[in-house]
Amino acid sequence: MQIHDFNPGVAQSGLFWTTMVPASSVAVDLDAGTATLQVANLPQFDFIDFPNAVLRNGPRPRPGTVSFTVRWTAAGDTFHVDNPDQQLRGDFRAATAQMEWTARTPEFEFTSDELATSTSDSAQLGSESNGSFY
Repeated sequence: MQIHDFNPGVAQSGLFWTTMVPASSVAVDLDAGTATLQVANLPQFDFIDFPNAVLRNGPRPRPGTVSFTVRWTAAGDTFHVDNPDQQLRGDFRAATAQMEWTARTPEFEFTSDELATSTSDSAQLGSESNGSFY
């Protein structure tokens, strides 16, 4: 049973689970094959569970914050993707990703294990152009 669902909610436009973060939260060095996303105390709501987050048919969301660090490290050769039918083009490298995070409400705090203990099954690091930027 899910008891917490932290996210920014659904915008009037229908865009969901998306929020802006300051540019200073992102560091990318494609030549070195590294990228980091680090955010502290980002205001988010705890919607309790997925149906309530999407349908708003449950308890009132509780205010909270999330903090997290995600680190990507690429290895190996670059592979190129070019798909005109889907208007997607990019250069990518296989990578590992690690993450640590904390979620807080006035009632509780949850903290993951440290970044160094985190593993990933699949990750990529690269640059792409899509849609009208294709």
